[in-house]
Amino acid sequence: MRIAAFIALAVSGVVGLAGACAAQSDNATGVLPRSTTIVKQTPPQLLGPPQAPVAVPEQVQTPAPAPVQPSFQPAYVTTQPSEAPALEASPSPPASPQPPAAFSTTEKLMDWVSNYRKHRNPSMVPAAVQAMNAYGLFGDEEKAWFCTGFIAGVLGSNPKQGSSLVTKMLPLPDKEQGFIIRAIVYSARPDWREMLEKISPRTPLRRPLIDDFLSGKRPTLMELELDHGGSPGIYALWGYYVATGQHEPVVRIMQALRWSKNKKDSSFSFGKIFSGWGSDPSAVEKITTGGTAKWTLASYAERDRELIKLYRAEYERQPEDIAQPLQDVIAAAEIFESEKIRKDQFGAIEDAQRRQMSNEAGMTKGATAGSIAIATGCVAATALGQAYITLPCVLGGALYTGAVKLAQ
Repeated sequence: MRIAAFIALAVSGVVGLAGACAAQSDNATGVLPRSTTIVKQTPPQLLGPPQAPVAVPEQVQTPAPAPVQPSFQPAYVTTQPSEAPALEASPSPPASPQPPAAFSTTEKLMDWVSNYRKHRNPSMVPAAVQAMNAYGLFGDEEKAWFCTGFIAGVLGSNPKQGSSLVTKMLPLPDKEQGFIIRAIVYSARPDWREMLEKISPRTPLRRPLIDDFLSGKRPTLMELELDHGGSPGIYALWGYYVATGQHEPVVRIMQALRWSKNKKDSSFSFGKIFSGWGSDPSAVEKITTGGTAKWTLASYAERDRELIKLYRAEYERQPEDIAQPLQDVIAAAEIFESEKIRKDQFGAIEDAQRRQMSNEAGMTKGATAGSIAIATGCVAATALGQAYITLPCVLGGALYTGAVKLAQ
């Protein structure tokens, strides 16, 4: 019995041990789904921290644009104010440093020019040149030549400032650059050739004109021919005189008096001047130049009484064909009757036109009408008495301006 009981007890112990082992083995192998599912469902909740870094970068990326935007906004704000004043400041200085008061109108500009010798201020001449261009004075032949002579006189009478003045006169449009080039040559400065070379890089398209002057193919101011289209040359000579007060250009103008009508010769025998209309197609131009010279000499002397002294001195030195019409100029200027000279010279021009038309030289009624209108414009401008008419015919028109051109 004891043996049987002992065996039974041993068997039960073995069974208990086997069950415990089985239980452990089952736990190890995950046989129990409930316990394992409970334990294994909580770990995904514990895996949240690894996902937190993923959310954190998204929150960190959103403020990233914030520092970038401020960095651009200040740069944009600072560049706009810095650029805006620069763009506004650059056009305004050349447009009106001094011109608003002195050159606000064409009349004021020409008044300043005509009175330049009384109040010499070369530093304002570059601004005056820009105003001449702005008002279109370089687009009219007579005005352009007068302005060219004036600029030349300023450059010629200011040897130390000439180069710097020319630099400030530029830039100008390519076509208008030619007037500055001519002014340099007409100034008769000893260094005019060097000045042309100096501005050549700034006037590349006008190099042919510069080369013509350097090679002597084009004349200087005192070499300008007055018998072929000489009226523009007369205006240039007057411009030089207005700027300098020198007598040489005025004496040069006197040389054209030989083609003007003489007061004592009422018939104005053209045969004394020309051998024949057919052989001299420039006859009307010569008479026009002579008439323009005679009238402007008288008209200028009405306002500049010092010129009468010069005329009297030259009367004794000039040949008869110049001395006689010069005597008419002196007499008219002394009693302020230059208008009579204008009428006489205009009548001579009309007569010359009729004679040339009769010889089939190409003149037309339209050309005659054009010269009459221009001459009338001179009378009207002079009668108005504006200050700038101290420059006879420059703004009012010439005694005869381009009538032949009107016919072509």
